[in-house]
Order: sequence, then C-alpha cells, then structure tokens
Amino acid sequence: MVENTGMNTYQRLAVRLHELGMITRRKAEEACVYAADWGEPRPERRTDELTGVFEVCGVAVQVHGEDVDFAEGAYADILEVAERMIGGAVAVTDVALVGEIGSLRDLDFKVNGEAKSWRIEQESDDYLDLGAVHEGIADLLPGGDDPRVFHCVPGDGPCADDYYLLATPGQAAALRDEFGLRIEVRGADGLPVRRPWPCPDTAPDQRPGAMPGRGFSGSR
Repeated sequence: MVENTGMNTYQRLAVRLHELGMITRRKAEEACVYAADWGEPRPERRTDELTGVFEVCGVAVQVHGEDVDFAEGAYADILEVAERMIGGAVAVTDVALVGEIGSLRDLDFKVNGEAKSWRIEQESDDYLDLGAVHEGIADLLPGGDDPRVFHCVPGDGPCADDYYLLATPGQAAALRDEFGLRIEVRGADGLPVRRPWPCPDTAPDQRPGAMPGRGFSGSR
C-alpha cells in the first residue's frame, strides 16, 4: 500500500485507484509525484479537476466537448483509446463516419468483427455528438470474466469534456462516494443504474447551457 499521509486530494485519489486494483503501485507512485504541487481542487469544480488523475493514470477515455480537427478522426481516437485500455479483449476495426455534414450521420465500425453503428447528430465536422458516445460506449465491453465497464463522468458545462472511467461497478461507486465525484455508475451491462445529477429529472443534454450535440442520439 502506498502511504497517503499528508497527501493532497489528487494524490489520495491516485493511491485509492491502486488500492482498488485499477492501477499498479508504480503508476500510483508516479501519479503522486506528478500531482505533488497541484494544491486542492476547487469545490465547485471538484469532479472536473480530479479527472486529471484519471488522465495521468490512464483509467479513463476523454471525449472532447470543445472543437476537434476532424470528427471522424476524433471518434476513431476514442475507440482506439478504449480498445487499448481494455487490453486485448476488444478489437475495433473499420471505423467510418458516413453521411453528409449537417445531416444525420452514422459512425460505423466493428467490434471483434461484429458491426456496430452510432447515430450521430452534429451540425459541423468540428464537434462531437457527446450523447452518441454516452449511449454507444456500452458497445465496448470487455466481456467474459472481466466485469469492467465504462462509467460516464460528465463535464460541467456546455463545452466541457466528458470522461469514461473503465472500472467495475463497485470500483466506480467507491470513487463516487469516497471522493464526491460526479460519476454515473453503470451496471454489468454498461447501462446506467442511477442518475448522479442533483435533479433526478435532469439528463446530460439538459444541463444549463448545454449545446446541440450533447443530447442523446443512441446506437443501433
């Protein structure tokens, strides 16, 4: 166990990731060194700032809320990172964004040879449909004896990045409860089991100031 006495919250989160079996001791120690001078997260930005630990430790997929260079390449990067994080049980191939810019489009790809398609709603090629990723990420489950799924850590604001934490439901719930993180804990099927937002009737696309393209589009 990594000693966490006198550590800041970022370092304690890295230690907890190790204790939960999500990262190696070495990775936790490296993260603690990296975050040694980070201070403390601001209360109103706690989740958004603590996701920096997830990035450093390589346990979450980042989905950009700001503009991207090319949507198809950005979607392909998301799928590639998710595939790499899972570690061999999932192979994603033949990624293609089909359709004309400004209309309904389809993100087609294969997971272990099985065809998948996400319906994409976006008005330009510079932004991602975060709702489509939110619903479709369940297509990327390790399966077998691996109980990990991707849990959504929604960004706070219309242009904030979303993150998808690869963890078991128990690990995600522990991090949510112990660190007060805004994590949408999902079940073994990769689907949400409870709403993490303060208002039970508020979905991600209904957050204050939400932009078009953050809404739910779905996968087929």
